[in-house]
Amino acid sequence: MKKHFAIIIMASFIIPIFGYGQTDFKVKLEHAQHLEDQNKPIEALTIYKEIIKLDSSQAYALCKTAAIMAKEGPFLKTIKNKEQWYRQALYLAEKGTRLNPKLPEGHFTVAFSCARLTDFAGLNEKVNLSIKMKSEAEKAIALKPNLAEAYFILGKWHQVMANFNALEKMMIKAIYSNMPEGTYKLAIDNLNKAISNSTASTLLYQYELANTFYLRDYDGDEAKARAIILRIEKTVPKSVEDKGVVEQIKELKNKL
Repeated sequence: MKKHFAIIIMASFIIPIFGYGQTDFKVKLEHAQHLEDQNKPIEALTIYKEIIKLDSSQAYALCKTAAIMAKEGPFLKTIKNKEQWYRQALYLAEKGTRLNPKLPEGHFTVAFSCARLTDFAGLNEKVNLSIKMKSEAEKAIALKPNLAEAYFILGKWHQVMANFNALEKMMIKAIYSNMPEGTYKLAIDNLNKAISNSTASTLLYQYELANTFYLRDYDGDEAKARAIILRIEKTVPKSVEDKGVVEQIKELKNKL
């Protein structure tokens, strides 16, 4: 009798977990996506975390959790340890891509998390993160050729690499022979693809495009940068990120 009662007690804990079907996950995923569409990423993050707490093999939820963590990290003042926050994002994104290697958003999120972590890494790790960032962004694009966010990461990568001076490039190449080279042309091409493929705000992408023209400084580049700045100034910011871009634009405009 006691054994039978113990089985019933155990079942009362097990059934709710195993009884949580794919339909329920689908409803939660749709709810989270709806919150994102309403520009409520932190509320969406809560839902995604609920999903992976119920089932840590939900690859899409893992990658979406990581993506929001990486994107919103700079704007969350409650996070005391940003480095650990981004390392967790990278861990979740890599786990998601292992579970589903054909998920383009997963590869993009690995690249995005790597980009965030470069601010906290030493030289060796920074180089390794940079190589992975480029590789994962390219994997995402191969799986989903219209993924704007991946083009942005790739464009930003080329911008940063192209901005090293000749001595820095020589030193990096001497130490890390496998480090690929970046060019302003490829930065511009990828940022333009990010803008043309985006279904959301493109202010950040436009800012980085203007910044690339400023850094390259060919004949006519200043005029191109100013034209982009003017376009951004006429746009009403819709998010915390957009407002941050508006402030960055002011700084860039003063440099021209």
